[in-house]
Amino acid sequence: MSGANDVLLQERAGPVLWLTLNRPERLNALTPEMMGMLAQALEQAQADEQVSVIVLTGAGERAFAAGNDVERLAGMDVAQAHQDMRMGQKVVQALHESMKPTVAMVNGYALGGGFELALACDFIVASEQAVFGFPEITLATMPGWGGTQLAVMKMGLARAKDMVLSGEHRSARQCMDYGFIHSLAAHAELRSATDSFVQRISAHPALALGLAKTALNRAAELPLHSGMEFEAALYASNFGMPHARSGLQDFLLRRAAKRK
Repeated sequence: MSGANDVLLQERAGPVLWLTLNRPERLNALTPEMMGMLAQALEQAQADEQVSVIVLTGAGERAFAAGNDVERLAGMDVAQAHQDMRMGQKVVQALHESMKPTVAMVNGYALGGGFELALACDFIVASEQAVFGFPEITLATMPGWGGTQLAVMKMGLARAKDMVLSGEHRSARQCMDYGFIHSLAAHAELRSATDSFVQRISAHPALALGLAKTALNRAAELPLHSGMEFEAALYASNFGMPHARSGLQDFLLRRAAKRK
């Protein structure tokens, strides 16, 4: 599906699409080419009925993604910087709003823009060697791909302020208390741990997963009564689909068999 020299590798494993940021010699520092390919891959995945879950990771042993390419940033003017931030936000929003659940497999450094990509995913499975942080403030700047918003959403205001305003790195074990890591694994077992984690999700019908995720996302944005109306509408949409009818009938058949 991908060439070895591509900055984004794609691999299908059953219903799971693996996307790998592929600049290991630069700790998978993010470039416009890489972000453009990632945006395109996410868009294509939405239309692929064979894909249930998307996993995002980084090539090599050292990094998920060490952030935006600082050398490139240093040469930008204000207009270019704004354009770059909007492009990054487009990809972050694509991950967050994806109808296919998204999992970040974080194998090492997830810094700056890399941390933002990980936070945009629905789940993070991290190696014990993983390191997270927003170093932007140490460069006299700030997160610009949605990091301030995602951090508050995923770890609460106090923790988000600590990470963004200090610019300090945090180990995966420290971050387990922050609430945004869903599973922690020994480094050598990270892939198998991620496979096991993903299987719990990908076993379910893709449309039901997507609608449920959308309702959950809206819960953070809508008043309760509006969110419940939205949920009911999505429930009804799913209820009319063949997989929902089959699921209910299968349950009734299993229950009847147990009673015999």
